[in-house]
Amino acid sequence: MDKEYTCKGGVIKSETLTECSNEFLTPRGFSGPFVGKIPVVLAEPVIQIDVESVIQLDEPAFEIKRIKKNLFITQCKLIDTGFDYECKTKKTGKLFLSGYVRKNIEYATADCINQSKDGISGKIKHTTVKVPFQCATKIIFDVPPVICQTGPAKEIASFVDNIKGNDFCGQEIIGSDPCEMGFAHVECFNEKVFCELEEVKIFEDDILKDPKGLGCYGKEEFIFDKIIEKMVIFIRLKLLQKQQVNIPGKEIGDKKK
Repeated sequence: MDKEYTCKGGVIKSETLTECSNEFLTPRGFSGPFVGKIPVVLAEPVIQIDVESVIQLDEPAFEIKRIKKNLFITQCKLIDTGFDYECKTKKTGKLFLSGYVRKNIEYATADCINQSKDGISGKIKHTTVKVPFQCATKIIFDVPPVICQTGPAKEIASFVDNIKGNDFCGQEIIGSDPCEMGFAHVECFNEKVFCELEEVKIFEDDILKDPKGLGCYGKEEFIFDKIIEKMVIFIRLKLLQKQQVNIPGKEIGDKKK
């Protein structure tokens, strides 16, 4: 065999590793109770989003081989709307959600047709697209978010009983000092509500748009370059906010629950 056709693939190095020894320690912590600031689950909704799109392929396709999908969230913004007007027992909010489904479509082309031997040949191509989606949905909190509001500035008046000058009757004037004014402004800051993506389920149906037959080769064979795609997306999220929580602890070594 010629040297230039020799394969380069093969194992360069292989080594069997021995097992390392270890030691297990007992975790130790503070004896409670104490206060911690931890992410608290406010709600865990499952959101349904229906999307219909038309996808253009780079070349006419003979057959779809595989479609790989991944969902990404670009916006997850919560607005607190107060108590529910219907039951008035739980606080509610509005979640604005947007993102896209990244789809990698692998398809086969029909570049060569052999009618005498009933054969079709082509290449494996791919097209990657981002199908966007956005919606707003109502959220009912299991645990309401902790929100404080910044109040308006307050004016503080100083009392004085020797205001310069007298009224027209000759009596002394007492009251707030017009030469001195004070103001109080309180500004508080809230922990942001953030999202965690827990699970995604996508059910879809792809319909070929404007398929074209392959001439006299066969009525059942055709090519296409557009796909009408209908998707039903289920997104399970966790809405969380860092809150101060009383954590009941136990003495180290205590076996009571």
